[in-house]
Amino acid sequence: MSLLARPVVLKGQLVRLEPLSQDHAQGLYNRGRARDDWAYLPRACFIDLADTRQWIDEALATPGQLPFAIVETGKGKVVGSTRYLNIRPEHRGLEIGWTWLGQEWQRTGVNTETKLLLLTHAFERLGCVRVEFKTDARNERSQRALERIGATREGVLRKHMIVQGEYARDSVFFSIVDSEWVTVRQHLQALAAEPAPGRG
Repeated sequence: MSLLARPVVLKGQLVRLEPLSQDHAQGLYNRGRARDDWAYLPRACFIDLADTRQWIDEALATPGQLPFAIVETGKGKVVGSTRYLNIRPEHRGLEIGWTWLGQEWQRTGVNTETKLLLLTHAFERLGCVRVEFKTDARNERSQRALERIGATREGVLRKHMIVQGEYARDSVFFSIVDSEWVTVRQHLQALAAEPAPGRG
Protein backbone atom coordinates (compact mmCIF):
# COMPACT_ATOMS: atom_id res chain seq x y z
CA MET A 1 0.00 0.00 0.00
CA SER A 2 3.01 2.32 0.01
CA LEU A 3 2.16 3.37 -3.54
CA LEU A 4 -0.87 5.21 -2.22
CA ALA A 5 1.35 8.05 -1.08
CA ARG A 6 2.78 8.50 -4.57
CA PRO A 7 1.00 10.48 -7.27
CA VAL A 8 0.27 8.39 -10.35
CA VAL A 9 -1.23 8.94 -13.81
CA LEU A 10 -3.97 6.44 -14.74
CA LYS A 11 -4.68 6.27 -18.48
CA GLY A 12 -7.84 5.09 -20.24
CA GLN A 13 -9.31 5.54 -23.70
CA LEU A 14 -11.58 8.46 -22.85
CA VAL A 15 -9.76 10.05 -19.92
CA ARG A 16 -6.59 10.07 -17.95
CA LEU A 17 -6.45 10.76 -14.24
CA GLU A 18 -3.62 13.12 -13.35
CA PRO A 19 -2.37 14.11 -9.89
CA LEU A 20 -4.33 17.24 -8.99
CA SER A 21 -2.35 20.48 -9.16
CA GLN A 22 -2.83 24.21 -9.56
CA ASP A 23 -2.25 23.69 -13.30
CA HIS A 24 -5.81 22.31 -13.40
CA ALA A 25 -7.41 25.29 -11.65
CA GLN A 26 -8.77 27.14 -14.68
CA GLY A 27 -10.24 24.01 -16.24
CA LEU A 28 -11.85 22.94 -12.99
CA TYR A 29 -13.31 26.41 -12.47
CA ASN A 30 -14.74 26.37 -16.00
CA ARG A 31 -16.51 23.05 -15.33
CA GLY A 32 -17.36 23.47 -11.64
CA ARG A 33 -19.66 26.50 -11.56
CA ALA A 34 -23.03 24.73 -11.93
CA ARG A 35 -24.77 24.97 -8.55
CA ASP A 36 -27.01 21.93 -9.05
CA ASP A 37 -24.03 19.65 -9.73
CA TRP A 38 -22.69 20.31 -6.24
CA ALA A 39 -25.98 20.03 -4.36
CA TYR A 40 -24.97 16.86 -2.50
CA LEU A 41 -21.26 17.54 -2.11
CA PRO A 42 -19.90 18.85 1.20
CA ARG A 43 -19.47 22.34 -0.24
CA ALA A 44 -21.07 24.48 -2.94
CA CYS A 45 -19.79 25.12 -6.47
CA PHE A 46 -16.78 27.31 -7.26
CA ILE A 47 -17.48 31.03 -7.11
CA ASP A 48 -14.26 32.26 -8.73
CA LEU A 49 -10.78 31.11 -9.69
CA ALA A 50 -9.35 31.97 -6.27
CA ASP A 51 -11.96 29.75 -4.64
CA THR A 52 -10.98 26.93 -7.00
CA ARG A 53 -7.31 27.35 -6.13
CA GLN A 54 -8.12 27.23 -2.42
CA TRP A 55 -10.13 24.03 -2.94
CA ILE A 56 -7.13 22.46 -4.70
CA ASP A 57 -4.79 23.52 -1.88
CA GLU A 58 -7.13 22.00 0.70
CA ALA A 59 -7.43 18.75 -1.26
CA LEU A 60 -3.65 18.42 -1.52
CA ALA A 61 -3.12 19.26 2.16
CA THR A 62 -5.68 16.81 3.57
CA PRO A 63 -4.00 13.72 5.08
CA GLY A 64 -5.00 10.30 3.80
CA GLN A 65 -6.13 11.53 0.38
CA LEU A 66 -4.83 11.34 -3.18
CA PRO A 67 -6.77 13.72 -5.46
CA PHE A 68 -6.91 13.56 -9.25
CA ALA A 69 -7.98 15.79 -12.11
CA ILE A 70 -10.01 14.00 -14.78
CA VAL A 71 -8.66 15.01 -18.19
CA GLU A 72 -10.30 14.17 -21.52
CA THR A 73 -7.67 12.40 -23.62
CA GLY A 74 -8.84 13.67 -27.01
CA LYS A 75 -8.70 17.42 -26.41
CA GLY A 76 -6.75 17.56 -23.16
CA LYS A 77 -9.60 19.32 -21.38
CA VAL A 78 -9.98 19.11 -17.62
CA VAL A 79 -13.52 17.77 -17.15
CA GLY A 80 -13.77 17.10 -13.40
CA SER A 81 -12.10 15.64 -10.35
CA THR A 82 -12.08 12.56 -8.13
CA ARG A 83 -9.90 11.21 -5.33
CA TYR A 84 -8.88 8.37 -3.12
CA LEU A 85 -9.69 9.28 0.47
CA ASN A 86 -9.92 7.63 3.87
CA ILE A 87 -6.79 5.68 2.90
CA ARG A 88 -6.12 3.00 5.52
CA PRO A 89 -2.89 1.17 4.64
CA GLU A 90 -3.02 -0.97 7.78
CA HIS A 91 -6.40 -2.35 6.72
CA ARG A 92 -5.71 -2.38 2.95
CA GLY A 93 -8.72 -0.21 2.27
CA LEU A 94 -9.66 3.15 0.84
CA GLU A 95 -12.62 5.17 -0.36
CA ILE A 96 -13.32 6.62 -3.80
CA GLY A 97 -15.18 9.89 -3.57
CA TRP A 98 -15.40 13.62 -4.27
CA THR A 99 -16.15 12.68 -7.88
CA TRP A 100 -17.75 15.35 -10.04
CA LEU A 101 -17.87 16.07 -13.76
CA GLY A 102 -18.72 19.08 -15.89
CA GLN A 103 -22.22 18.88 -17.34
CA GLU A 104 -21.07 18.06 -20.88
CA TRP A 105 -19.42 14.86 -19.62
CA GLN A 106 -22.21 13.63 -17.37
CA ARG A 107 -24.14 10.56 -18.58
CA THR A 108 -21.25 9.62 -20.87
CA GLY A 109 -18.68 6.88 -20.51
CA VAL A 110 -16.35 9.13 -18.52
CA ASN A 111 -17.63 8.21 -15.06
CA THR A 112 -17.59 4.48 -15.85
CA GLU A 113 -14.02 4.61 -17.13
CA THR A 114 -12.91 6.76 -14.20
CA LYS A 115 -14.26 4.18 -11.75
CA LEU A 116 -12.66 1.35 -13.75
CA LEU A 117 -9.25 3.05 -13.67
CA LEU A 118 -9.42 3.81 -9.94
CA LEU A 119 -10.68 0.37 -8.97
CA THR A 120 -8.16 -1.45 -11.15
CA HIS A 121 -5.31 0.50 -9.61
CA ALA A 122 -6.66 -0.04 -6.08
CA PHE A 123 -7.15 -3.80 -6.34
CA GLU A 124 -4.42 -4.81 -8.82
CA ARG A 125 -1.58 -2.41 -7.98
CA LEU A 126 -2.16 -1.32 -4.40
CA GLY A 127 -3.41 -4.63 -2.99
CA CYS A 128 -6.67 -3.34 -1.55
CA VAL A 129 -9.12 -5.81 -0.04
CA ARG A 130 -11.90 -3.20 0.25
CA VAL A 131 -12.90 -0.08 -1.68
CA GLU A 132 -15.82 1.91 -0.31
CA PHE A 133 -18.08 4.72 -1.46
CA LYS A 134 -20.47 6.95 0.44
CA THR A 135 -23.18 9.25 -0.80
CA ASP A 136 -25.85 11.57 0.57
CA ALA A 137 -29.03 9.60 1.27
CA ARG A 138 -30.93 12.24 -0.72
CA ASN A 139 -28.81 11.59 -3.80
CA GLU A 140 -30.72 8.76 -5.42
CA ARG A 141 -28.94 9.24 -8.75
CA SER A 142 -25.57 8.55 -7.15
CA GLN A 143 -26.92 5.47 -5.39
CA ARG A 144 -28.28 4.09 -8.66
CA ALA A 145 -24.92 4.74 -10.34
CA LEU A 146 -23.04 2.84 -7.63
CA GLU A 147 -25.42 -0.08 -7.87
CA ARG A 148 -24.99 -0.02 -11.65
CA ILE A 149 -21.22 -0.46 -11.45
CA GLY A 150 -21.64 -3.45 -9.13
CA ALA A 151 -21.04 -1.96 -5.68
CA THR A 152 -22.91 -3.49 -2.74
CA ARG A 153 -25.08 -1.27 -0.57
CA GLU A 154 -24.08 -1.80 3.06
CA GLY A 155 -26.18 0.55 5.13
CA VAL A 156 -26.83 4.08 6.37
CA LEU A 157 -24.95 6.15 8.92
CA ARG A 158 -27.49 8.61 10.28
CA LYS A 159 -26.56 12.29 10.63
CA HIS A 160 -23.08 11.33 9.54
CA MET A 161 -21.81 14.63 8.11
CA ILE A 162 -22.58 18.32 8.38
CA VAL A 163 -22.72 19.63 4.83
CA GLN A 164 -23.96 22.71 2.99
CA GLY A 165 -26.44 24.81 4.92
CA GLU A 166 -25.43 23.10 8.18
CA TYR A 167 -27.50 20.10 7.09
CA ALA A 168 -26.83 16.89 9.05
CA ARG A 169 -26.90 14.37 6.24
CA ASP A 170 -27.36 10.62 6.37
CA SER A 171 -24.64 8.79 4.39
CA VAL A 172 -25.31 5.61 2.43
CA PHE A 173 -22.27 3.31 2.24
CA PHE A 174 -21.40 0.97 -0.63
CA SER A 175 -18.37 -1.24 -1.14
CA ILE A 176 -16.56 -3.63 -3.44
CA VAL A 177 -14.23 -6.24 -1.89
CA ASP A 178 -11.36 -8.14 -3.44
CA SER A 179 -13.27 -11.40 -3.84
CA GLU A 180 -15.81 -9.57 -6.01
CA TRP A 181 -13.33 -7.63 -8.10
CA VAL A 182 -12.96 -9.99 -11.08
CA THR A 183 -16.73 -10.04 -11.62
CA VAL A 184 -17.06 -6.28 -11.12
CA ARG A 185 -14.16 -5.60 -13.49
CA GLN A 186 -15.76 -7.68 -16.23
CA HIS A 187 -19.05 -5.86 -15.68
CA LEU A 188 -17.38 -2.43 -15.84
CA GLN A 189 -15.48 -3.39 -18.98
CA ALA A 190 -18.77 -4.41 -20.59
CA LEU A 191 -20.38 -1.12 -19.57
CA ALA A 192 -17.43 0.83 -20.95
CA ALA A 193 -17.80 -0.97 -24.30
CA GLU A 194 -21.44 0.06 -24.69
CA PRO A 195 -22.43 2.86 -27.12
CA ALA A 196 -22.34 6.33 -25.53
CA PRO A 197 -26.10 6.64 -24.70
CA GLY A 198 -25.83 3.55 -22.50
CA ARG A 199 -22.76 4.67 -20.68
CA GLY A 200 -22.37 6.60 -17.43
